[in-house]
Amino acid sequence: MNLYLLYFFTGALGGFFGGLLGLGGGIIFVPFLFFIFNQYDIHTSHVMQSAICTSLACIVVSSLSSTYKHNKNRLIDWGIFRKMSLGLSAGSIGGIIFISYLSNNNLKSFYGLFLIIVALYIFFSDKEKVMIKQEFKFLRLFSFFTGIFSSILGIGGGTITTPYFRSHGKSIKESIATAAACGIPIALLGVITSLLINLNLELLKQSMTGFIHIESFLVVSLTSLFFSYLGASVTYSTNSYLLKLIFSFSILIMGLIIIST
Repeated sequence: MNLYLLYFFTGALGGFFGGLLGLGGGIIFVPFLFFIFNQYDIHTSHVMQSAICTSLACIVVSSLSSTYKHNKNRLIDWGIFRKMSLGLSAGSIGGIIFISYLSNNNLKSFYGLFLIIVALYIFFSDKEKVMIKQEFKFLRLFSFFTGIFSSILGIGGGTITTPYFRSHGKSIKESIATAAACGIPIALLGVITSLLINLNLELLKQSMTGFIHIESFLVVSLTSLFFSYLGASVTYSTNSYLLKLIFSFSILIMGLIIIST
């Protein structure tokens, strides 16, 4: 299959499910880009890091698109977003610094195992349970660690923030929408940090953009721009329980794929 067609398919799939589920597309982008980079010998010395950072660059675009649509539907809790933004940004910076010195195999195992745990948690949570609204305690500390884990995984943070918002009484649609907005500072600071690290350490001397592969970023991000908006539109009209099933199964499948790769 043509390389650019693979990028297009990755952007379409990741953008749609990113907008639909508030994931920012990273759950799709990272494993697909990892497979493509492996097959075509792209950034072979830091292939997993490259997949993660390229994914974060794409998430900046797809999260902006889906957030715009969710905001039009009045689903985003901007008060929570403002309280979390600093912690998410600081954590994202720390996560990118960490993965710069981590091996590909360790990153793969960490990524896959984490997604499986989150998927099982979402799937086995009581679908009939009425969520009681609770005060968001330790929100800034939670935001910091969310930023760290999200940038390490190359995701927008929705796998962490969506169940967190749900456990504090937010509806699944509000949780997904607010999670999409939270993906913006995570991805943006992750990209900036990645560029600065390569500028100073020259881990990928042949690449001016560091871990970010510019051709895949352009095709995937532009494709995901449209499909993330489409996915966010579907969120508004989709059954909440169906969203939960899609959310958990998509995470579980991707986790298993990463571990077995």
